[in-house]
Amino acid sequence: MRKFAAIIICTMVLNACAILQTQDDSHIYRQNQEKKLATAVKLQNEGKLSAAVEFLMGLCKERGVYGVTDEALFRLSLLYLGNGLESDKESLQLAQQSIERLRKEYPSSSWSVMAAPVADLLTTTAELRRQNQNLKNQNQTFSKENQTFSKENQALTKENQSLTKETQELRETIEKLKRLDLELEQKRK
Repeated sequence: MRKFAAIIICTMVLNACAILQTQDDSHIYRQNQEKKLATAVKLQNEGKLSAAVEFLMGLCKERGVYGVTDEALFRLSLLYLGNGLESDKESLQLAQQSIERLRKEYPSSSWSVMAAPVADLLTTTAELRRQNQNLKNQNQTFSKENQTFSKENQALTKENQSLTKETQELRETIEKLKRLDLELEQKRK
């Protein structure tokens, strides 16, 4: 019985040590993530935006920490939006993905609340870009149609000029025939 009690006590002590070790590891991991975030913020403030983006992307790829990863996602989305580090369309997509991830994984975060208007702005921007593209496509179609009509108009103008010339020639011929007819009548009399 004493052996059994000793084994139970040893097991409990080892579990307690393991729990404390896990808590220490979790605390150390959080501190490291906070340092990375602080470094990224410092780089951003110094105007080293590409480096800040790299730090934030690395931070977001690792295991999430509430209060750190959510802020990193928000900052990353704003950097994508504000600086066009990639192509314009790609920046918007990356910003939108960061915002969506933030709102999905950290819905109760204050950063999620601040991201709501940004998400609305991104949605509106995407819709406006789609409409703009549709209008550009329509404009191209209308331009092609306009060129076709312009060519047809030129052809019709040439044909009209030709017909006008023909009409003028026919009038002149009719006038000549009238004069000839009159002359013939006068000769007969």
